[in-house]
Amino acid sequence: MTIGEDEALAGLMDALLPGGAGFPRASATGMAGLLAARLRQADGGFPARLAAAVAAEGVPADGAAWHKAAARLEASEPALFDELRKYAYLTYYEQPDVIAAIRALGFIYNDSPLPAGYPDEPFDPARDGPCRARGRWIATDEVRRVDLGSTGLEKMP
Repeated sequence: MTIGEDEALAGLMDALLPGGAGFPRASATGMAGLLAARLRQADGGFPARLAAAVAAEGVPADGAAWHKAAARLEASEPALFDELRKYAYLTYYEQPDVIAAIRALGFIYNDSPLPAGYPDEPFDPARDGPCRARGRWIATDEVRRVDLGSTGLEKMP
């Protein structure tokens, strides 16, 4: 039996992230396309390897069978499964519906990087650039080795 990459990915996503208690199941967030793109970027053959590994035991027919397929994949292909889990969790927890579910629990959840997120306004060199010109740089093709013989630093680890 064979299974398509999209079907394998959707079934495994829902086995890992089934939702509940106000959280949507992974397939309901619309994250499948983004997850597939990320997996392909990491390794072009990743989705096909997942589909082949799932289909080796037959195409799962329901949620319980998908959970068993995920457990088999974890046992037989731990590195493949770990990568899937990492990408799936990171993609899931950045979905707007999941962020809303976390916030609905009463948590202050900042979904932007940095402690307070990126500033909303774009960078303005006149406003955000340094006030005084200082420092300098050397172009890569002008970089030269420095003789450290007189410094006693030539045997640094």
